[in-house]
Amino acid sequence: MLSHFLIKRLRFVPLVAFIVAAPLYAAFAIGSNTEPESKEASYVVIGAFAYHNNAIRFTAYARSKALNASYAINPNRNLYYVYIFESDDVHNAIREVHKIRSISEFRDAWVYTGVLGEAGKSPEVVATEVIEKVEEDITDDVVVEETVSEVNEPAPSDSVDAAPANLEKEEGFHYLYFNTINVKNYKEVKGRIKVIDPERAKELSSEKSHELVKLRDPKNGTGRVKLSTDIFGFREVQHVIDLDDPVTDTTKAFVDMIGDSIIVNFELQRFKKGDVLVMYNVYFFIDAAIMKPESIYELNSLLDMLRENERLKVRIHGHTNGNSHGKIIYLNKEDKNFFSLDAAHHESTGSAKKLSLQRSYTIQHWLIEQGIKEERMEIKGWGGKKMLYDKHDPQAHKNVRVEIEIVED
Repeated sequence: MLSHFLIKRLRFVPLVAFIVAAPLYAAFAIGSNTEPESKEASYVVIGAFAYHNNAIRFTAYARSKALNASYAINPNRNLYYVYIFESDDVHNAIREVHKIRSISEFRDAWVYTGVLGEAGKSPEVVATEVIEKVEEDITDDVVVEETVSEVNEPAPSDSVDAAPANLEKEEGFHYLYFNTINVKNYKEVKGRIKVIDPERAKELSSEKSHELVKLRDPKNGTGRVKLSTDIFGFREVQHVIDLDDPVTDTTKAFVDMIGDSIIVNFELQRFKKGDVLVMYNVYFFIDAAIMKPESIYELNSLLDMLRENERLKVRIHGHTNGNSHGKIIYLNKEDKNFFSLDAAHHESTGSAKKLSLQRSYTIQHWLIEQGIKEERMEIKGWGGKKMLYDKHDPQAHKNVRVEIEIVED
């Protein structure tokens, strides 16, 4: 989400600045959104966006799915909420959210109880929400979000009224916001963007998307930078812009200017049948088919990809650095401790091929625990048969990897 710094910079830009040529989006953007009455109600929310443009597009997308979607600002969080149902009775909203959760792409819908719209802003409320579980007999727990008028010791960065100290543009720096969107459903996708100096063929930095980035002038004589997505599960997208003149005839399709901030839009597409994705950020303990905790982020990206398309089937390939025979620590079928070593894990000896197969199994097992059907996933272990580098090469650690092959889409 955008920082409060960027919200304060961008929030009151007129809607006309966001209109684009896509027929579905343009038809919606010209004024068919309904602002809710300024009273407390319970809403079924299907998305929250810091960037106004994203809320507009996602609302249009939800309407294309025959949902009665609208959006409004939650002024206490500086986020635009896209909602499909409104009621004075929270229990009606809870019943409705169970229905919408049966649609896989809206499985994260929740109930918000409070006031939406500019008129709902209350100066005594600081920017935080209390999230609590409300149990209903009809099905699983539903997250109900409620506003509160007092919050003890709020973090300074969370206060709506906190005034950023550096609103003025600094000489030699540019403000950029990388807006990475799944083109299939217009949901925001978080990841990293490589910033490259094309004149020197040198990577300058790797920045997070959906955050305001303060980028130093490359001082390369042209002011140009190449921006390349690096987000698991999506094809790479590259844009080249001139930081001193970002909006031109060739870039206006993907670049917006809001104030002195450069908004660069990346429409991300999923991989297709036959493509192979490398999970560079899934890590295993030595001699083990047990993952390190930091692997969860890329695993969640794989999970999102499988949930998004229920026809998708994959083959999980495990690889090692070399073909040594040795100790193997692995899971049994009842073992759910995927991310730390303990005495409950099994231990034996075996080949590198067996170790790589067990690592593929661990990922498959974790995905099954998250609700993915086993028949959608094959597993295979290669050991060191398909190494990318010699086992003594400085890059040899990249031989230890998991690859995801798209078998059906």
